[in-house]
Amino acid sequence: MATTTKKPAAKSAAKKTTTAKPAAKKTTVAKPAAKKAAPAKKTTTAKPAAKKTTATKPVVKKTTAAANSATKKTAPVKTAVELSVTGNKKIGTLMKEFNKQFPYLRLKICYSYARQAVAKGESISGIDPDKTLASVRRADSGGDISISGNKKIKSLEKEFDKVFGLYAQVCYTEKDGHRYYTSGSADEMTLAAFNKKCEADGCKKGVWK
Repeated sequence: MATTTKKPAAKSAAKKTTTAKPAAKKTTVAKPAAKKAAPAKKTTTAKPAAKKTTATKPVVKKTTAAANSATKKTAPVKTAVELSVTGNKKIGTLMKEFNKQFPYLRLKICYSYARQAVAKGESISGIDPDKTLASVRRADSGGDISISGNKKIKSLEKEFDKVFGLYAQVCYTEKDGHRYYTSGSADEMTLAAFNKKCEADGCKKGVWK
């Protein structure tokens, strides 16, 4: 009878060893924990931050556009050059400066009585170019004048008479060498326009006296 009692003990011991299997299943439950630790996908969210840095490029374009518009606005505007005529200026100097500004025209300065000679169709002579305007101007005259391209020929000649008491004529030299002073419709033109016309007509350039 002692031998028969040992078998049940062996069976119960075998059953105990089989109960360890559920413990092995518990170790497999740890796999979901590894899945939770994986969300390394969060690191990929850094890519939008890189896109933000590229968004700064339009700002650079705006600043360059603003700089270009600023340079355009600050660009110096060309204005008409004015020739100053004062009493202490020599007549010869004035004639040279006038011809430099209007290369196809010539300025002739005469005493006031030359007006009558012109009306009679007589030739007139200019004043000595070494004299200053103050030394030959009329005693009761005074002031200065300016000469610009948009001034009419007749207006310039009237100003010389009013301010200096002198007779001034705008002249030109044709390509054949004949010398003339303006009259009629030419006196209604501006200095710049008449200078351009003389250039187109082939008048001589650089003749100042």
